[in-house]
Amino acid sequence: MTAKANAGSAVPTVLVVCPSHRDRRELAVLANAKQCHLLFHDYASMELEEMVAPSPKRTAATPVHEEVERIVAEAARADVSAVVSTDDYPGSTLAAIVAHRLGLPGTPVVANLLCQHKYHSRLIQQRAQPDAVPPFALLEPGMVPDFPFPFFIKPIKSFFSVGAFQIDGRQALQSLAPRASLPAAFFEPLEQLMERYVGIRVGGSTVLAEGLLTGSQATFEGYAFEGRVYPVGVVDSIMFAGTLAFERFEYPSALPMEVQDRMTAVAARVMDASGFTHGQFNIEFLYDSANDRLGIVEINPRMASQFADLYEKVDSWNTYSLLLDLALNRPPLRPCGAGRHAAAASCVLRRFDDALVVKCPSEDELKIIQSSHPDARIEVLATPGERLSQQLQDGYSFRYGIVSIGGGSRQEARSSFDWCRQHLSFTFEPVIAAARPGRFTVPHANKAAWPESGELFAMPEKQTRAGSP
Repeated sequence: MTAKANAGSAVPTVLVVCPSHRDRRELAVLANAKQCHLLFHDYASMELEEMVAPSPKRTAATPVHEEVERIVAEAARADVSAVVSTDDYPGSTLAAIVAHRLGLPGTPVVANLLCQHKYHSRLIQQRAQPDAVPPFALLEPGMVPDFPFPFFIKPIKSFFSVGAFQIDGRQALQSLAPRASLPAAFFEPLEQLMERYVGIRVGGSTVLAEGLLTGSQATFEGYAFEGRVYPVGVVDSIMFAGTLAFERFEYPSALPMEVQDRMTAVAARVMDASGFTHGQFNIEFLYDSANDRLGIVEINPRMASQFADLYEKVDSWNTYSLLLDLALNRPPLRPCGAGRHAAAASCVLRRFDDALVVKCPSEDELKIIQSSHPDARIEVLATPGERLSQQLQDGYSFRYGIVSIGGGSRQEARSSFDWCRQHLSFTFEPVIAAARPGRFTVPHANKAAWPESGELFAMPEKQTRAGSP
């Protein structure tokens, strides 16, 4: 645990669990303005990501309950006043547990875990807003759900859509289902925390089948304070044509305000049903304009940190500021003034073939871009000397950078991104891929449980799981 604090100061200390480079960059700017010190604690995020990367690594992590006790003890000694995390798994859950143990403001632990587990989250969504939920079922080995092809399969917990596949028929299901079953070690923290804090034994299948949703994808971001849900904004998701890979995220959304208001209403009902009374969250939606229907893709019980500076560029409100306000139990104050730009976009630098990274942009190049676009955020995700597949990827493509930038319009923001991309000198060399994008093999998955050949059989009409809410 590393500190950035002055002992004995009356200024509150905020513990940041599983911090990312983005967290350190954004919070360093805000800490003085918010009059707080920062304390950082790393645990297992990289190890878990590496387990499900296209070229996985197996790195042992401290057992999660031992880590909780260590964080609680060290946080108590440091007299922390708040606990935060933007990390999806396991950071946000650990932050909720530590805050609860120390009697500090935080997301209810059970609510966080139920949102984390995609099957149990679907059960809650189905009760609260059934018209926004596709048919779904846990997929036991050899079984076919009782809804028609095509459908999606995905792990009950993952990163960046790893293990998510569209299934068009029985042969595809037979081939791809084992690859959606991630290594058992990846699920261990979730399983142990679910059993202790929710009273649910996960066990069994870790693959979820869901009916297809169609439409324009957008992310609703919001927060709960004193039991009430408030909207932050809606960000549009634009894919590379013909793929499931994100090309960019644009704010503000082009969806009609009436649709965005309906997202707020759906979010309020679903998060209330989840018991989510405090903290940030985001919900991925698909809006089918032909049928005027909203569908929930999934709920993430954390802020969408990649969008934080998009709000700042347009609304002059960085959601890291909201993160600190909520953690310190301060009523969030959203500025009334407009930001520097009318629109903003977070654009992904991406390839669709693996490559060896030879060179990344120099500091001088980044400074040139920063001088032309002072509020641009540039994140280099590649590492010279490594293959792109050695980093966490979505299973369909290979990210190597992110550029977030503003403009007087969406088109102007995209044009500015094109200029930045031309001035970022990445150099790659081709590699011989062991597997095609979208078909990465995940070693250590429980493949033996899935039939290699022969007939799949139908799933029973109804399955119940002990401990299901």
